[in-house]
Amino acid sequence: MSTDQGAEDRSSAHLPLIHAPVAATLARYSVPLLTTNLLMALTGTWGAIWVSHVLGQNALTAVANANIFMGAMNGAVMGVGSAAGIAVGQTLGSGDAHASKRVAATSVSFIVTASLLLGLLGLIFAPRILDLIHLPEVARPMAITYFRVTSAGLPFGFTFGFLMMVLRGTGDARTPFRFTLLSIATNLVLTPILLTGAFGFPRLGIAGVAIAGIVASAVPLVASIVYIYRKDMPFALRGEDLGMLRADPGLLRMLIHRGTPMAFESFVIQGAYFVLLTMVNAQGAATAAAYSAAAQLWGYVQMPSGAVGASMSAMAAMSIGAGRWDRVREIALKGCLVAGGLTLISATIVFLLGDLPLKLFLPKGGEALRIARDINGIVLFGWVALSVTNGLSAMVRANSAMLAPTLIYAVTMWLFRVPFAKALLPYLGAHAIWWSFPVGTISSALLALAYYRFGGWRGNALMTAGVGKR
Repeated sequence: MSTDQGAEDRSSAHLPLIHAPVAATLARYSVPLLTTNLLMALTGTWGAIWVSHVLGQNALTAVANANIFMGAMNGAVMGVGSAAGIAVGQTLGSGDAHASKRVAATSVSFIVTASLLLGLLGLIFAPRILDLIHLPEVARPMAITYFRVTSAGLPFGFTFGFLMMVLRGTGDARTPFRFTLLSIATNLVLTPILLTGAFGFPRLGIAGVAIAGIVASAVPLVASIVYIYRKDMPFALRGEDLGMLRADPGLLRMLIHRGTPMAFESFVIQGAYFVLLTMVNAQGAATAAAYSAAAQLWGYVQMPSGAVGASMSAMAAMSIGAGRWDRVREIALKGCLVAGGLTLISATIVFLLGDLPLKLFLPKGGEALRIARDINGIVLFGWVALSVTNGLSAMVRANSAMLAPTLIYAVTMWLFRVPFAKALLPYLGAHAIWWSFPVGTISSALLALAYYRFGGWRGNALMTAGVGKR
């Protein structure tokens, strides 16, 4: 049996994403990713607790502000990673394992190169980048240190994240879950040790938090590569296949073309957050700390939306590759209902807990705690609407409609959210910033629904249809 034929046979293991009952498959595929996201959020919370209690609430502000920029850089690269994951799903759905190998190889070359370049830029320009959002001076030195160290580890983090996307694109949610568990465990152990200098390790402070994150990406990255080769997966490159690491120009153009809207979307969203964060920072250190603490909890509320959306995208991509449009409609309806319901439950739990989770990051009875409570009362339930936007965006992207969701987010952030906050800031103060969140999420859901119902995304060709084989 040839290598490609064997890969095609192995790809048949993922056909349940095309034929099995939608609700059960959606749940089975979402649970590992949802659990992964929950554990990753707990890891972030664990680190934030240690940072705020050991170094103070200004250190929490430093990490939160630096991570906004890290998110933008991650989005710039992972737009191609997301496009590659969708392309892998489509090619496996259509039975073309060789094409999935070519997509993976070209994407790895791009992501490694791009992450090295972005890491270098972060190391050099960290102070200037952070000064763009007028970070409170008490948090600036720690933010610069954290930003620079994290930038040095971008190739490990980006490559690991990409491999997990590709594995999920094959319909395998369990394997990425296991490697992410390894990453989480590494981070949980190393963060307090390197931060405080426990067990004879050097006390590295804020830099130790960043180094723990780098190691937590590097260890599972190596383990996942070993796994891919031991299992002889369709995109394990050997012999002549290694030549595919010289990026296929046609495939790379296609992936960049499809991934650029998602990368641009990251800049659109993070750019708006930069503006809003500048407004927040202008309100003083207490408000900046309160926002950072409240945002720690929003990750838990948004978690179901991300997990179910990723599941919807993988299932829809394979179904589209197999020509199962009846199934695509069912995925959209049931996926949005599940995501919205779970998000509502999550928001309700956080709301009912009140000050209890906020006290993990902020001192009891302080001004920052009061402000954070007010923020959550306004923002929390707006994330339910965002789950609809994420789900419907995942559906249309599964058939290569990458630009429309980006335009929806651009309109939402820059025509609704930011202008709303700026216009009402003189009258409502910081509350104008907090109310801009539900204004943005509700408007984005309405626009996403309109495009899903009436847009022309169903007529798009498969992503690799126009790229010739070598």
